[in-house]
Parts: sequence; structure tokens; C-alpha cells
Amino acid sequence: MWRVILVASFLLGCGPASESHKGTGAKQCVQSYFQAIVDQDWSKAYAALDESSQRRWDAKQFAELARKYRRGLGFEPEQVFIRACEEQGVEATAHVVLTGPSTAKDRRSKEALVLRRSATGWHVVLPPAFGRARKS
Repeated sequence: MWRVILVASFLLGCGPASESHKGTGAKQCVQSYFQAIVDQDWSKAYAALDESSQRRWDAKQFAELARKYRRGLGFEPEQVFIRACEEQGVEATAHVVLTGPSTAKDRRSKEALVLRRSATGWHVVLPPAFGRARKS
């Protein structure tokens, strides 16, 4: 009898996540943004930015800064891993790891991003120093 209870509780624990555990889309926004950076799809990455970031840089300026950002990584990014994405009201903080080919010496970059939710969903808030030289 205890086996039936154990199996039943295991199966119930493996069901689909409730809405409260799924989040509201911030994680998907971060994934989409960084995948666009990896793919060099500047228009898709730009579309993920919040209104204040888009006011700071037009699409052409952003594309140039995004290219500089990628060069500053020191490797060719291939994959995006979201370590955490914590939503707190209308803001969220995401912790991301970009990885490159195994032949690269330093093939990982840890990133943190702030997101803001608006009426149209979550958007990436870029820091003012985006695309500038990275400190080692």
C-alpha cells in the first residue's frame, strides 16, 4: 500500500507547473534577447528593449553597440543559459551565462540584466554603459 502512495505522490509532483511557478514571461524575454545577440539578429534584440533603452539608442546605434558587446566577450557565444530570473512586481533581475566553443580559453560570460514589465510585456533595460569596453 505504501508503494502506491509513494508512486502517486511522485506522479503528482511531476505534473505541469502552476502559473505561479511558470512566471509571467520575463525569463522568456531574456532568453529571446540573448539568443538574438548570439544570432546577431539586431532587430529582434532591439525589439526586446524597454522604451527608455530605445529612446537612448536608435536601432542602428544599438546594433553597433551590440557588435562591440559581442567582441568584448572575447569568444564567439553559442549558447544561453538562464541561471535565475526573479520577478518582483514590475521589475525582474536575470542572471545569464553565455558559453562559447570548448576550444576558447575563456568561453563563459556571466551577465545580469534588469527587466521591466509594461502593458506590452517584459522588456530588457540596458545599462548606460552597454557596449563599452568590459573591465577584466
